[in-house]
Amino acid sequence: MTTLPAPTPRPALPHMLRPSVIAGDFAYLILGLPLGIASFTVAVTGVSLAAGLLITLVGIPILMLTLLACRGFAAVERVRAALVLGEPVAAPERQWKRDTVWETTKAVLGDPGGWRDLLWSVVLMPVGIATFTIAVTAWTTALGLLTSPIWYWALPEDNEVHAALFESTAPGYSILRVAIGLALVPVAIAICRGVAQGQAKATAFAIGRQS
Repeated sequence: MTTLPAPTPRPALPHMLRPSVIAGDFAYLILGLPLGIASFTVAVTGVSLAAGLLITLVGIPILMLTLLACRGFAAVERVRAALVLGEPVAAPERQWKRDTVWETTKAVLGDPGGWRDLLWSVVLMPVGIATFTIAVTAWTTALGLLTSPIWYWALPEDNEVHAALFESTAPGYSILRVAIGLALVPVAIAICRGVAQGQAKATAFAIGRQS
């Protein structure tokens, strides 16, 4: 009886080239902008309102609610960072609930981790703007050139960019644009992977469990 040789397993794609990783990095960077806007708005509005009403003592519960909201944003950010890093980002240990309202208030307002969450909620918006811009620019440039033969004919003739590569619809230039776009795809993948990992590690350092 003839024994057939075992099939050679296909080599696995490098981690950063897996479609799920590419899509995950892009989604992580894109979603940082709306989440950053939301967290920034809540944090700045809450702190401003609490400061203005502090003299009436109404500002204290508003500040507590703001810190609790920022704690929620921080929890979301830790989950998002864990998906990028491939490992969980531990939350700081907190015991805000106390026997009395006053003790609970002191625990919330005196928790350094809560203030880190608030600060990160403010920082997340400019970070989100930067990462959103990087991800969109990298991929639109690569995919725009790669697919240029499909849509390039529709560009207006009064294009302000005066260069044959970006003006001519000749087959040679079309092939060159596609080749450049194809070469930029791995560049876009590497850029998004590096930026996503950098932001995720910064998140873990800023609002993760401190060693």
